[in-house]
Amino acid sequence: MIEKTHAVILAGGVGSRFWPASRSARPKQFLDILGTGKTVLTSTISRVRRLLPPERIWLVGNQQHSALIVEQAAEISPHRRLLEPFQRNTAASILWATETVFREDPEALLWILPADHFIPEEEGLITLVQRLLRECDFSEAIFTIGIKPRYPHTGYGYIQYVPISGRICQPVKTFTEKPSRELAEVFLQSGDFLWNSGMFFARAAVLRHAFQLHATELWEVFQGISLQDGMAVREAFQQAPAISFDYAIMEKYHPVMVVQGEFSWWDLGGWNSVHEVSPHDEEGNTLRAKVLLKGVQDTLFFSSQPKKLIIAEGLKGYLVIDTEDALLILPREEEQTIREWVQRLRSEGEIEYL
Repeated sequence: MIEKTHAVILAGGVGSRFWPASRSARPKQFLDILGTGKTVLTSTISRVRRLLPPERIWLVGNQQHSALIVEQAAEISPHRRLLEPFQRNTAASILWATETVFREDPEALLWILPADHFIPEEEGLITLVQRLLRECDFSEAIFTIGIKPRYPHTGYGYIQYVPISGRICQPVKTFTEKPSRELAEVFLQSGDFLWNSGMFFARAAVLRHAFQLHATELWEVFQGISLQDGMAVREAFQQAPAISFDYAIMEKYHPVMVVQGEFSWWDLGGWNSVHEVSPHDEEGNTLRAKVLLKGVQDTLFFSSQPKKLIIAEGLKGYLVIDTEDALLILPREEEQTIREWVQRLRSEGEIEYL
């Protein structure tokens, strides 16, 4: 199936949990958030290019970021860069891409993946995808990659599967979004739950059928229109309900199968994920800034200004994020409140900081 496989990279997110580094004009996918020399998006494109040529790679982004997309995804041809006029969550993005690819190649199989994953062991992913495409039956099912949990993470979705020995593809039993700590610990101990990676594989025809069955309102707004007509697409997105692909399709469709990945994987959802994947000093601090410390433990320092000195004493378990016009100091356990602060800035008219 590799010769029929098309990748669809979802790069339209706002990255509000990475504020103040991530802004509406340049959200996290366009930043070198990990200090690797590559942005999150260019790393994703490079990963996909290990399997597929540019002519079978598609990108869904936002019109607001068109210049950044041209700059960072130049190898993807213009007609394969699908720029949304409005954000309507992932279901609309995936349906638009599915319809567009299907009209070009009705036999296409889609590999749908977010632009904000960190996968240091890329060879493990590539090998698994090759095996998935070679061994699994794509006639009816939608497939996802599940990651073997390393600890009871409460920020990820979980997939419960039915173990069948001797097969790479396992039937999915349930999906659970972001469980409590106690429930996550139960999942981890049970041995039949995986983290939901957010990567999906299915024939375009199967996805279209799934949308027809389970997301009728969304399906209808994209029918009978020219998908390359800017005005028609704008009207479709105006009418489209804002719903995620997980809720619209994955929790309702049958059959869904999961393939287990044992490679290291992180969803770069917020600053804590950067702290988790980065090297630490002897006190457990992540230092992405010029700092002098005393009695500081388990704290992330990130600065967009490499010459600016930060001096800190007595912090334990904090986020210290410094940019040219904003400084965020927040307990790591309160990371989820960053979205609330962003909303407060918006409601108080402090748009220049967004």
